[in-house]
Amino acid sequence: MQCERLDLPAMSHKNDFPTVYRRISARDLITVYKSGPTRLGSVLAGLSDADLQLRLRDDKWSIQEIALHVADAEIMGAARLRQVSAEPGSALVVYDQDAWARELAYRDRGSDDVVDALHLFSALRRTGTRLLERARPADWKKWGSHGDWGSLTLRQILELYADHAERHIEQIVSLRDQLRKPIQLPRLLPKRLY
Repeated sequence: MQCERLDLPAMSHKNDFPTVYRRISARDLITVYKSGPTRLGSVLAGLSDADLQLRLRDDKWSIQEIALHVADAEIMGAARLRQVSAEPGSALVVYDQDAWARELAYRDRGSDDVVDALHLFSALRRTGTRLLERARPADWKKWGSHGDWGSLTLRQILELYADHAERHIEQIVSLRDQLRKPIQLPRLLPKRLY
């Protein structure tokens, strides 16, 4: 596995969902979620094409592959936010991130694709933020059925995607350290969700 899967571990029902962020308010999670594109842009800034494409380990993604994955995962997250909001109780699609990376040729793409991915990620997060900011208390309990996670509420989907961007931003920070192009970026969430 090349990076942590958003769709794992397999869980039978929402009671198994990690409770790491239970005490963090939805408003604070939305703030983290909203800041994802700016933070991702910050960790990508100043990197050459060679830096973006270098795999420091053959079994791990490059920075470019991580950035493209973040944008594609956000397509799924944006759909899930909307589906749970508009069609509570419906089935949420599960996808294979490694198949997407392979079949969409993340490794062979260029820096223009990374720029486009950041723009896509930004647009999806902007519209998702507006949707989340309008959520009423009852909306946070709306749910969808996910093949791996079981029942996911709107609140849990927010937790997953706030965590997802931060998880990969931290990976890029670590890779930049290994490239000797360090960047200081404060941690916004105290722990990883899983």
